[in-house]
Amino acid sequence: MTSSIISKVVELDNCNKELLIKAFYTAKFWETVNPAKKMEAKFISPNVLYTKVIDEIVNIPVEMEGELVLQDMGEQAEGKGRMIELNVRNNKDIKNLEGRLRIKEISANKSKLGIFINQFSLNSNFMNLIGKNVSELALRSKITEMVRNLERWVKNNSLNDLL
Repeated sequence: MTSSIISKVVELDNCNKELLIKAFYTAKFWETVNPAKKMEAKFISPNVLYTKVIDEIVNIPVEMEGELVLQDMGEQAEGKGRMIELNVRNNKDIKNLEGRLRIKEISANKSKLGIFINQFSLNSNFMNLIGKNVSELALRSKITEMVRNLERWVKNNSLNDLL
């Protein structure tokens, strides 16, 4: 097993596992939990999310576009939950981003979500602009913000609203 360079695990109340998995495959979900200043999202195939993001990293304006591929690997070992592999492609700034989501049911209305990024590298021009340590810190911060946005959203809303 590859160790993660970034990992975040959270328990989500008011969050049915199967509805959360369905929500992952809607653009509305990604726009709702998005931590960037602006994001346009659409699925260009059932498991490929195209996004255009406008944000700022350490006071540097950033515009990025590319595709996030979600590959549902199903239930893994007993008690591990459902795994969805992630990778980024067709992004001029991100050379490589690979990871996985794990979703485990705790109860009918409570789930555990884990986000694990195994590989992350930027193209050299973007890397030279912000640096390796800053880029990993920025990604870690964005994942944390995304999870917080999701926690806040499911606290007061139904995942059905995203489907």
